[in-house]
Amino acid sequence: MSWPVGLVLAGGRGSRLGGPKGQLRLGGMTLAERAALTLAAVTEGVLVSVAPGGPNPAPGYPVIEDRPPAGMGPLAGIAAAYSVSEGRDLLVLACDYPRVGPELLRALLGRAAVEDEIVLVRGADERDHPLVGLWRGVLRRRVDEAVGCGALRVSDLVAASRVRRLGPRELSGFDLGLALVNVNRPEDLE
Repeated sequence: MSWPVGLVLAGGRGSRLGGPKGQLRLGGMTLAERAALTLAAVTEGVLVSVAPGGPNPAPGYPVIEDRPPAGMGPLAGIAAAYSVSEGRDLLVLACDYPRVGPELLRALLGRAAVEDEIVLVRGADERDHPLVGLWRGVLRRRVDEAVGCGALRVSDLVAASRVRRLGPRELSGFDLGLALVNVNRPEDLE
């Protein structure tokens, strides 16, 4: 099995945060840089997905633009990554999960089975976090079709896929409540 390509999703507008999420700074780095460094430790190359025409919030890593128009959400970034990575498996990490570390991603990869189309982390609240997950290359066509027809809900694509959910029992060595804190408001950065 070849190593997946890392994908930082950094195209979000961050309307509640006052600017694009990927460009927000935490601990001297942008959220996109933090995610790229995390992915670089466990993947074969990292791509940074940004909105059409957006700047690269993680210099040193190649940027890909989401399919236009802007605002189509994470599936547009995943589709763009599949197109430049020739449909390879993608290890996806949205930049607004700054506490996800390489160890958690290694554990996720170590529990992936060949038949899984998506391997994702599920919180103690039983909420799926598909933007912290492995997306197999076999999903490329379905992602392209979904984006092409405007079916942009990640949860709909997850529901139609073979998914392995890794929760507190499977990932018992991790504090998922802390790792899955999502930055959506300025106070979340504190």
